[in-house]
Amino acid sequence: MLPHFYRDRYQEFSALLAQLQQTVADDNLDPTLLRQSFEQLQLFFQQQIISLDSDKLDPSVMSRVQSLLTELNKQMRLLSIDVTFLQASRQSTTTQQRLAQIRSRITTLVSYCNVLLDNDSASVMGNSVPRQSHGNEVMGTKNYQ
Repeated sequence: MLPHFYRDRYQEFSALLAQLQQTVADDNLDPTLLRQSFEQLQLFFQQQIISLDSDKLDPSVMSRVQSLLTELNKQMRLLSIDVTFLQASRQSTTTQQRLAQIRSRITTLVSYCNVLLDNDSASVMGNSVPRQSHGNEVMGTKNYQ
């Protein structure tokens, strides 16, 4: 189980993700608001999550938390690119594709946070990391239709 200080930081990060998720769910998406919400999330991630000292964690959960942090970091970088591409998109179809990718990326980030915040310490120490969905998977299992 994560120490209280770590849990607080990940809960705040999760709340910011929820705000961003609401922003991209809006049918009348304001690109400026999206950029601001994302920048707020990114700043928090860089200052409050990346800076957490994993050496202070129990060794039994440290490697698992570091793995999840690596995945969070990767998804945040990809989300940054997605937001930039969305702002550059000019055609409606491209915009919708970019929004779908952003929504998927946010869902993945939320799932990583949920694993970290899960009260069952076994889930933090377990071997399964939620994977990025590519649209043809259902609950981590390929859907070969």
